[in-house]
Amino acid sequence: MKRKKTKRPNRPVWYIFGFIVVVLTLLFRKVKIVFKCSDGTILEGLEAKKKLLAFSPPYIIVGNHHSIYDHIYLIRAFFPRRINFIVARKHWLASKYLFFVRFARTIPKSLFQPDLQTVRGSFDVISNKGILALYPEGQIVINGISKDMPESCSKLIKKAKLPVFVIKSSGNYLCDNPWRKNLCNGIIKLEISVALTPEEIEKTDVEEIDKIIAKSIYVDSFAEQERTGWLYKGHNRAEGLTNILYMCPCCKKELTLKTKGNDIFCTECGTRAEYTETGHLDWKTGKSYFKHIGIWYNYQRDTEKSRHITEKNFDLQIPVKLAVLSASETKLAENDFTVKKTKGIEKAGDGILHLTEKGYTYMGKLFREETLIHFDPSLLRYIPFTPGSNFQIYLQDVMFAFFTKDPRMCAKVALVIETYNELLSETQVVAS
Repeated sequence: MKRKKTKRPNRPVWYIFGFIVVVLTLLFRKVKIVFKCSDGTILEGLEAKKKLLAFSPPYIIVGNHHSIYDHIYLIRAFFPRRINFIVARKHWLASKYLFFVRFARTIPKSLFQPDLQTVRGSFDVISNKGILALYPEGQIVINGISKDMPESCSKLIKKAKLPVFVIKSSGNYLCDNPWRKNLCNGIIKLEISVALTPEEIEKTDVEEIDKIIAKSIYVDSFAEQERTGWLYKGHNRAEGLTNILYMCPCCKKELTLKTKGNDIFCTECGTRAEYTETGHLDWKTGKSYFKHIGIWYNYQRDTEKSRHITEKNFDLQIPVKLAVLSASETKLAENDFTVKKTKGIEKAGDGILHLTEKGYTYMGKLFREETLIHFDPSLLRYIPFTPGSNFQIYLQDVMFAFFTKDPRMCAKVALVIETYNELLSETQVVAS
C-alpha cells in the first residue's frame, strides 16, 4: 500500500485559522516579538515581523516548550507562513482539539523513542518547500527551567541542511504553565534568531548541533523574570502547585502539601509560602527554603536520586487505573502479546504498577484479561506526565497512561523513574 505523504496546511484554511489566532493573542495576551540579527541588532514589533517574512521557506523552527500555548505563539510570530508542527502522537490521535490538530496537518511522534513515520512526514514537508516546527524538549517543561533535550533533532537538521530558526519564549511558563488551572496575565517575549545556516550545518557534527540548539533554546523562567521585573497577575496563583510539588522541605514528609489562594503550606509542620506575582516564593514561617518552585522541583529530583544511590534498592507498588492508546493492532515483542487498536484513549482496567531497580511491571487487567506487562528501565529515559492526572509509558506505538489514586503521586513516580534512568545512563557511560 502506497504511503500517504504529509502535505502543507491548506492555504485558505490556514489563513483563516491564523488570523483568529493573531486576534485572540492580541486580545488576551501581551506578546512581544523580537528578532535578533546575526550582527547583534535587535528588531522589535513590525520591524521584526518584516525581517522574518523576508526569509523564504523551506526552513526549520525549533523552540523551547514551557507553555500549553507555545504552538499558538509561534503561529502568531510567523503568520501568515504555513507551518507543519511535530506533535505528540497522543494529541494527534486523541486530543480534545483533534479537529485542529488534523486540519493543520501536524506530524505525529511517539515521545522519547525513534519514529520513522515522523522522519518521513518531516521530509515530505521540507521537500515541498514547507516549514517544519518542533520542540526538542519533548514535553512541556514542568518546573520552568530548561533541562536537556531528550528528543534529539540534530540528525534531522544535518540531513535537511536547511536554515534553523530558534524561537526562545520567556514569560510563557509564568502565564500558562502546565500545573495551574487558573492562567495568569503578563508579558510573553518571543526572541527569534537564526541558530544555524546551511553552511554552518555542513561543517558541524550532530553532537555539536545538539549543543548549539540546546544552548539556543535554554530558558530559566525565573531568572528571566528577575531580569525584566515583569509581573504575572492572577487569582489563586498557587492552586495546582501540589500537582508537581509533593515533598515538604522542612519536615521532609511527602504528600502533606496543600494550597489555598496564593499560598502553599504543609499540613504536618505548618511551613507556608506565598506564590507571588513575580513567580517567586515568599516564605511566611521563618526560613526561606527556595527562591522559586523551579529549585523546589529540582530539590525533589535530587532527593530521589540520592535515595537511589544510598538505598541501592527501591520498591514501589502503586495502585493505578490503566488507559491505553494504540493507533493499530500492535504486537509487543518483549511481552509476547498483542494490544488491540483503540478508539482514542480507552480505559483498560485496574492493577498495580511495581517499580524496582530490576524493572517496572504492571500487574492487572488489560481489557478484561489478567496481564503482566514489563517495561525495560534502560529504554525509558523520561516519563512524560500530565500534572494532577496521569503519567505515560510508551512501548513501540502504544501509550500506557497510568492514573494514580492520589494525582500528586504522578510527579513522584515520574521523578523516581527519571532519576533512576539517569543513574543507569551514568553507569553505562562509566562502563564503556
